[in-house]
Amino acid sequence: MNKLSQISARSMQLFLAIVREGNLSEVARNEGLAASSLSRVVQQLEQALETQLLYRNTRAVIATEAGHIYAATFRTMLQQLADAQTQVGERRDEPGGRIRINAPISFGLRHIGPKISELSERYPRLHIELNLNDDYIDPFADGTDLLLRIAALQDSELHGRLIAQQQCHLVATPAYVRRYGQPNTPEELQSHRLLAYRGKSGLQRWRFQRGEKSCQFSPQAKIVSDNAELLLQAALSDAGILLFPDWQVGEMLNRNELVALMPDFTATYSATPQSLWLLYPGGKYPSLNTRTVIDFLLASFGSPPYWRYLPPRLQE
Repeated sequence: MNKLSQISARSMQLFLAIVREGNLSEVARNEGLAASSLSRVVQQLEQALETQLLYRNTRAVIATEAGHIYAATFRTMLQQLADAQTQVGERRDEPGGRIRINAPISFGLRHIGPKISELSERYPRLHIELNLNDDYIDPFADGTDLLLRIAALQDSELHGRLIAQQQCHLVATPAYVRRYGQPNTPEELQSHRLLAYRGKSGLQRWRFQRGEKSCQFSPQAKIVSDNAELLLQAALSDAGILLFPDWQVGEMLNRNELVALMPDFTATYSATPQSLWLLYPGGKYPSLNTRTVIDFLLASFGSPPYWRYLPPRLQE
C-alpha cells in the first residue's frame, strides 16, 4: 500500500455514498460531479488499497467483501474526525442554551439541586432544566441531555462518566443504640425496629456478607415507605435502623448524627454492585453543554465523593 496518501476524507465520503445508493450515476448527479470523475475516485481508492472495492454492471454497483470492510472502516474514521472537530471547535465557544438533566429524587435534592445556583452563575447563557423522578426514563424519547443513573453497569446505548461505586451502610442514631442496643449479626436485627424502602419492584431485600458467609432477607419493618427522605427523617428521629447508600447517609455518619452498625459485615440491598453514572445519549463525545455540566458536577462531587463515609480509624 504505497498510495495511501491519495485517500482523502472526500474520497471516503464519496465511496460511502456509492455503497449506500448502489448507483454511481445517481451519486455523481447528487454531488454535482461528472460520472467519469467519480469513477476516477473509485479507481484511485482501489489502486491505493490494492484491491477491488466494487462490482459494476449496467444497472448497479455492489460493494465487494473488501469494499464492505473498508466502508465500515471509513465510517469509523469519518466519525472520529467529526468528533475531533466538534471537540476542538466547541472549546472556542461558551456553553449556552437549554440542557435537560434527569436524576433520582433523593440524589437530585441532596447533591445536584444545591449546586444549580453556582452552575447557573458560572455559565449565565446556560438554561438548566432539572427533572427529578425515580422512574426509568428513555433519554432518547424524553429529550434528556444528561442523566444520573444508579446501576450495575453502564447502559450500552449510552456514554458517560463514572462518579463512584455506591456503598451501603446499616445505620441508626446514637440515641436509638443507647435505648435498644446495637445488633452484631443479621439474626439479631429481627428483634430491632427496622425501617424499609418499598419501590415498584417490591420491598427491598437486605443482604449481608462477612467472609464466605452471606445471608439475605426481607426486613420485618416497623415502618415501610416508598419515599426515601421520609424513611431517613424517621431514622434521624430515633425511629429505627435503616440500610441506605452512602450518598444518603455518609455525611450524617461523618457528623456522628448516625452510627454505622455491624461494621464487620458488607451490607447492601442489591444483588450486584451498584455505581453512580453521569450518562448521555448519542455519540461518543458529548455536546459542549453536556460536557460542561459533567465536568462541573464531577469537580463538585470530588474523588472520592464528599459523601463517602470515613470510619473513625481512617479519620486519624
